Amino acid sequence: MKQTKVGPWTIEVDVDKTKEYYDKYHLITEDCDCDYCANYVLACERFPSKIKDLFNSLGIDPRKEGEVSEYMLNKDGTHLYCAFYHIVGRIIDGPKWIPTKKGSEVSTPNFAEHNGVDVSFSEDLALVPEEFPMPTIQFEIQMNVPWMIS
Repeated sequence: MKQTKVGPWTIEVDVDKTKEYYDKYHLITEDCDCDYCANYVLACERFPSKIKDLFNSLGIDPRKEGEVSEYMLNKDGTHLYCAFYHIVGRIIDGPKWIPTKKGSEVSTPNFAEHNGVDVSFSEDLALVPEEFPMPTIQFEIQMNVPWMIS
């Protein structure tokens, strides 16, 4: 595993195992046929190089495996998206998720800005495919994405 720093997190990532999984997995649009997911998959090709490099450094193909949500249309025509992905690795150090209210077991990502987008890492996992290699951490990213579908 390779140790790396992303924002305030220090994580260990097995980039090769993560990439091997994503290479075999299908596009997000094979599980969902909504326009928001289709747009996201198309927009991945136009992500800024710093964002593509971030996904690459983690072994993630952003068009695959993740869970994608579109939240709103911005005044500039872009759409606010949040997506999460799984990585073979573990968190060494960094902020924890924030409970939604005192005593709650439900929490929300503790986002930090990194290369112009908001990112978060967690060991609280959701929707991990059964065959995903362990140990696993969850990577979340929130960013504005252009609308690609005419």
